[in-house]
Amino acid sequence: MKTEANNLFSSRPDTFAVPATGHTDSSAATTFRWRVMGIVMLIMAVTALNRLNLSIAGKTIEEEFAFDTIKMGRIFGSFLWGYALFQIPWGYICDRLGPLRTLTASMLCFGLGAGLMGIAPQLAVSTGFSVLLAFQVIRFFTGVGEAAISPGCVRVIASWTSARERGFASGLQSAGLGLGGTLTPTFIAWATIHYGWRISFYLCSAFALLTVVIWRANATDWPEQHKKVNAAELAEIHPAVRAGSDQRRLMMNAKTVPWLKMLSSLSVWGLILAYGCQGYAFYVYYNWFYFYAVKVRGLQMMQAAAWTSAPFLAMALLSPVGGWFSDRLSRRSGRRQGRIWAVWLGMGVSAVLLILGSHLSITVVALPMIALAAGFNYFATSNFWASCIDLAPEFSASLSGLMNTVGNIGGAISSTATAYLAVHQGWSRALDVAALVTVGSGLLFSAVNAGRTIEEASRSG
Repeated sequence: MKTEANNLFSSRPDTFAVPATGHTDSSAATTFRWRVMGIVMLIMAVTALNRLNLSIAGKTIEEEFAFDTIKMGRIFGSFLWGYALFQIPWGYICDRLGPLRTLTASMLCFGLGAGLMGIAPQLAVSTGFSVLLAFQVIRFFTGVGEAAISPGCVRVIASWTSARERGFASGLQSAGLGLGGTLTPTFIAWATIHYGWRISFYLCSAFALLTVVIWRANATDWPEQHKKVNAAELAEIHPAVRAGSDQRRLMMNAKTVPWLKMLSSLSVWGLILAYGCQGYAFYVYYNWFYFYAVKVRGLQMMQAAAWTSAPFLAMALLSPVGGWFSDRLSRRSGRRQGRIWAVWLGMGVSAVLLILGSHLSITVVALPMIALAAGFNYFATSNFWASCIDLAPEFSASLSGLMNTVGNIGGAISSTATAYLAVHQGWSRALDVAALVTVGSGLLFSAVNAGRTIEEASRSG
């Protein structure tokens, strides 16, 4: 029987989670948390599908409606403004109500947005909007829906994994995004060629709704609520928590988000500004790699789609490695140095590969180098998400929402700035700027002390 935690429409934070009973008391620890992490990866993959689909189908849309590069940049930017502006509200809601309902509502929202893209031209005619404006409004709405995903998944990781596992778990979260990005270009290109770009968006909507069903069938807000998590696994996740205990949840729900302490923390400012730079560089790969492969490297649609998968495959592979590497270093040198060194390594290698790849004329060498640059960017990125939990374990969704707001403002700037630089100064210059911003991300992260929570830092003065 489903508990009250499964009621999407319950509004009282003190009633949304009823502690589960009937936990298995086997001496061997269950590993259900890793199934939940697998579902987090799936959610992130479907999120990537519904975000990246326009980058691939956009070439066909651009031709059908006679949009130029600048207009496509505006459509890309519309998603990012919706995504950025609603990170903090969604993060706050998730910390108060839990990720189960928050992520459910989010996936329903962006799944609807994907479906509406297919009828955008008809909506434009019926409302009197231009087709361009219709696309912009729908993508803004889609961005609003997707805004809850990253804060919500961070909240799941904070609840379901131990401190020694959170770097690797955060890497799995980022890997899901990379996995979705790997599969999306070929899938969307194939669907667009055979059935048209509208059908490709309808399929994206269907995948989002299927993921909602999987999420609701398996997840709870807290591991101690789930009947398939035994006492031994709970002891591995949170040693002070006993099966069936509701104390931790009630204590957290009674607290308010310490926004003043967050905004007074040097670590928080280092984190969010560094992530703003990461977002600028990341959205160059996300929005423009396919266009770059077609327009600069001269590849055909399916060739370009296959190459566009390469950066995301690199992200999927290197993101968990970056989290694992950081966790290992943290056990030896402390969490502050572990996170910083991993970010320095990832961003430094990423910047070098991006510069070298963008200036090479041999496409079969240049594109793999740029793809690896994206992978090393995500080698570092898993540590940003883990640091949200390190700094604010009880309010990780709110802090990650704040961080992702700044990151996607960087992405929105990147969407327009990269188009402008590419048109007026060439793609090499546009990618050089992205590499420089990548270096800035690593340097700014130096201010992050992941070894102390903001509460601890506040008490020590």
